Amino acid sequence: MVDELSLTLAKLGQEVIVISPYYERNRHGRTGYLQKDPSGIYYVDNVNVQLDQQYTLGVHEGIVGGVKVMFLHHADIFPTPYCDGNAANTVR
Repeated sequence: MVDELSLTLAKLGQEVIVISPYYERNRHGRTGYLQKDPSGIYYVDNVNVQLDQQYTLGVHEGIVGGVKVMFLHHADIFPTPYCDGNAANTVR
């Protein structure tokens, strides 16, 4: 649904930016999958954020169908798209 909405808004001339986690491992257990994506998403820089402690997140971005996409990467915060059942990770 996010794909369809963001792509349609971009086609209507709206500026659209989608920010999403870049998981350490995708649903198939693979790492580094974003670098192999044909959309040309690339690493830009790091950003520091304060949660329960300070974390440094990698920022990756690109343009897909006129939509600017940004992915934030940190292996401990975003290990997989599916929770491992650990209560601390569930609420994070």
